Formats: sequence, structure tokens, C-alpha cells
Amino acid sequence: MKKIFSIITVLALNIFGLHAQDLTNLKEQKPFHLSGSIGAGTDYYSSNEPDMTRDPFSWNLNGNLTASIYGFSIPLSFVVNQYSTSYTTPFTQFGMSPTYKWLTVHLGYRSMSLNPFVFDGQSFLGGGIELRPGKFRFSGFYGRINKAITEDTTFDHRIEPQYSRIGYGFKIGAGNDGNEFSLSFFHGKDDKGSIPPIKDSLNTLKPQENTAVGGAWSYRLFKVLTFSGDVAFSLLNRDMNFESLDSIGHYEVPKFVRTFSPINYSTVFSYSGRTQLGLTLKGFNISGGYQRIQPDYMSLGTIYMVNDIETYSGNFGTNLFRGHLNLNGSFNAQHNNLSKALISELQTMAGNFSINANLNQHWNLNLNVNGANVYQKDGTMAIDEDVRMNQLMMNYAFSPSFNTYAANKQHTVTASINYTDLVDRNPSTKDMTAGNNINVNGTYDLQFIEKYFGINTGINYSVYSQKDYEYQSTGINVGANIQLLKQHQLSVQGNVGYFLNKSTGDTPGNNTTFSLSSSLTAGKSSFSLYGSYILTPPVNLDPLDKISLVPTAVRTKNFSAGIQYTCQF
Repeated sequence: MKKIFSIITVLALNIFGLHAQDLTNLKEQKPFHLSGSIGAGTDYYSSNEPDMTRDPFSWNLNGNLTASIYGFSIPLSFVVNQYSTSYTTPFTQFGMSPTYKWLTVHLGYRSMSLNPFVFDGQSFLGGGIELRPGKFRFSGFYGRINKAITEDTTFDHRIEPQYSRIGYGFKIGAGNDGNEFSLSFFHGKDDKGSIPPIKDSLNTLKPQENTAVGGAWSYRLFKVLTFSGDVAFSLLNRDMNFESLDSIGHYEVPKFVRTFSPINYSTVFSYSGRTQLGLTLKGFNISGGYQRIQPDYMSLGTIYMVNDIETYSGNFGTNLFRGHLNLNGSFNAQHNNLSKALISELQTMAGNFSINANLNQHWNLNLNVNGANVYQKDGTMAIDEDVRMNQLMMNYAFSPSFNTYAANKQHTVTASINYTDLVDRNPSTKDMTAGNNINVNGTYDLQFIEKYFGINTGINYSVYSQKDYEYQSTGINVGANIQLLKQHQLSVQGNVGYFLNKSTGDTPGNNTTFSLSSSLTAGKSSFSLYGSYILTPPVNLDPLDKISLVPTAVRTKNFSAGIQYTCQF
């Protein structure tokens, strides 16, 4: 028990932050207030799967607490289960961001956004400031971005080493009423002496240094046009162990460049940018965008970024007949190999078109069409058709629904027809990948509003076809829900289903499903219970080697159940 409480204490401090608070009305804030919830639960799982995907028994303790001291919110959270007893590398994060009028100060573990291509999504341990007086904008920070992690191969899961990294940056700009412009700067540098030399010869970690600058803008023209974008340039030293250079060939490196970042044989200069133009009219909007990220572009101020990509995009939307008919569409095309140096170039195109019609207060119709095409184009080498990726996937979905009220009863009828087709033009892979699927289902739900009781039923039919193979499944399910006790604190839901399955030349077996759940609320406490069961008879296949054609879900039986208690205060 002592060990459990120690784990709770450690994990409770796992994320410890004081969010931005307005100090203007500090005197009116309560001295101290605690709110949140704590809970505990346990789960049981049984299956005849050859490889178990879950433990047969599990338990958990959890909590989300918020302490408020004169308006400063201090959120604490923890989750403890049977996997947490081996937790050996706890860490603590804390921070605060008090605000007074147009001034915000960041202290401790904080995060800021300067530019999506310069500094965005990274957290730092240090200090920062944001100023927003009138139309003027300024923000800046200084702190540690990465903590030093020494190489350690003694654990079952190896810990990757990491240099300590210090960074600083700022953004300055102006704007109001949808018109904004800003310039951003970021510099990050690894501390080469923060960790001992790495012994693993396969590890490619090198100390890096980076300087990135960028600009962002957003302008509204004639009240209907919006023009926005971001652009950035990055100078990255991928290995600081190289000696610095004063010149490259006959060209001297400018001193102001060397002031921000030394240049060596590992230095890469690259750029990225994106822009979008949008038109908004009454009942209609359309926009187009362009993005280009060079192959070697990287900023140490962004957690992850896909480079070597060029993208074109477009969107439109309109509503007709006073909003009863809505049309929306989108298109996206992108490719890599911008430097034409790769063996092949991957081109993708995707589009979507949807129609939603609200015919009246009872009827709603929705039609959705999605398409995606992937093509592998020749690069520096000619690709054989037997290895070229060349696929087209189309999806069509139609979903009508009807609902009405009558004598304190609510009737809801929904249906959907979904068709997916995958065309593979590769002669070597098409027999294994090309196929189509049709799924048709309908549901009926009846709710007795004053009695807090409801019943529902549904049917489902699906067919999957691939070359000479076909798999069909037809099923029906029935369910009910009810709320009991004087204040309807107890709710119970359950359903049962049966599915008939068949496939080409085989007998895959039928499915029986059952689920039951309930929850009880008493004041600030709630208690929930659930159970689920899926049973399929044994599969008899001849020849036996065709068993791989039958989905795993139709030849297993699974049972799961659990209870959960939560207290809110």
C-alpha cells in the first residue's frame, strides 16, 4: 500500500502547471478551492485467442484534481495501474503564466508558438513574455528545450541518449481586425558536453545547432477576400563536431550569418512556406492553398515536420434554399522528390464531395463521395510495373434518416449504404489487394420519453469480394435502455445480436454477441458496470490452409467485464 501511494504522489506531479491567470481581479478571487474527481476500477477479460492481446485481470486508480489559489489554477492528474509499479524514471513539470491586462509572463515549463515552421509545439523550461498593447505584438522566450539523457542499455527498452538543448526566440508584429503581420526568430544549440561520449557504434546522434527566421501574414481584402501565409528559412548544422568555415570556395560567409550560427561542412540552408487565398460570400465560400517544404528543411523548434513535399489544395462550400441544402467539396494533390534526386516520386491525389439535405424537420439525407489515388512515378530510375505502386480507392456513402415525435414517443429510423472499391493496377499485387466491400444497415429506435425507456433494433448486411473469394455477413441486433429510481440515477443498457456468415466454399461460423452495462449516480459519486460477450462456433474448413481467408473476429470467443467508481467534488 505504501508503494501505491508513492506512485500516486509521483504521477500526480507528472504534469504540474499553473495556467495563465488574470491578475486584474486578484482581490476578488477565493484564497483556496479544490475541485476534480478520483476513481478506481477493475476489468476482467477472457478469450480463446492463441495470442492474448490483453491481461486477464487489470485494475486502475485515477484522478483529475484542480487546486485554485487566488485564481491560480494548479491541475494535478494521475493514473496508476498494474503496469505502473515498475515506474523508475519519474519527472516533474511545473509552470505558471500570470496575466495583467496586455502583459503575460511565462515561468517554468511552458510552451509558446512563434511560427509553424520556426518554433511551434515545443515546451521549454525557462521564462517567456507576451505583450499585446493595442495593435503591437511581441513575444519571446529563453530556456532549455531538451533535457540531457545519458546512454543506457541496461533496460529492457533501451533509453535513447539526448543532448541538452538551449533555445531562445521571439516574434514581433502588429495587427487588428483580421490584418496581421509578424516576424519570428529562433536559435537552438545542443550542449556537446552534456552527456558522455556514446559507445553504441550504430547510434547516429550528433550535436546540432540551428537558426530559423520566418514571417507570417493574414490580410482581409474588400471584406470578402482573405490572404494568409507563412514562410521560413532555416540554417542547420547537423554536426557541430566539424570545424567552422569562414568561406565556401571563393565566397566569404557574411559575418552577421556567422554571428547567429557557425557554418561548417554539415550546414544545410533550406526554406519552407505556405499560402492560402479564400473568398467568402453570403452562402458560399471557396479557397485555394499551396505549400512547399524543401527536402532538407528542418527547425529544431518544431517537434516533427514532413519535408520534401509540395501540396496544392482547394475547398468550397455553399448552402441553398435557406440552408436546407449544403454542398461541400475538397481536393488535395501532393508529391515529393522536389530535388529530383530520388529513385521514384510518390504522387497522391484525394478528393471529397458531400451533399446534405434537410428536407424538413423529419427527413435528412446525406451523400458522401471520397476518392484517393496513389501513383509511383519514375525518378532517377525507370520502375518496373511489377513493383510500381498504382492504386485508386473510391468510397460512396448514402445515409437517410427520419425522426418524429408522437404521444410522448420519439421514433428514429436511420439507414446507410456504403460501397468501397480498391483498384490496384499493379499486375503482381492486384490479386492480393484489389477488392470491394458493400455494407447496408438500418436501425429503428423508439424512446418513451416520460417513462425513460427505449428499445432499438437493427439489421446489417455486408459483402467483401476479392478476385474469386467472397465473404458475406448478415446480422440482426436488439437492444433496450431504461432509467430507474426516483431521480433516474440508475441507467441500464443492453443488446444482443446474431450474425450469419458464409464465404466461398467454406463455413466460417456464425456470431453471437451480447453486451450489458449500467451506471448509478448518487450525489457526487457514480458507479458503472459493464459486460460484453462474443461467441463463434468452431470453424471447419477444407482445405485447412484456407483458414487465413476467414477474419479472426468470426472464429473466436471473447468475454470482458468491468466496474468503475468515480467521486467528483
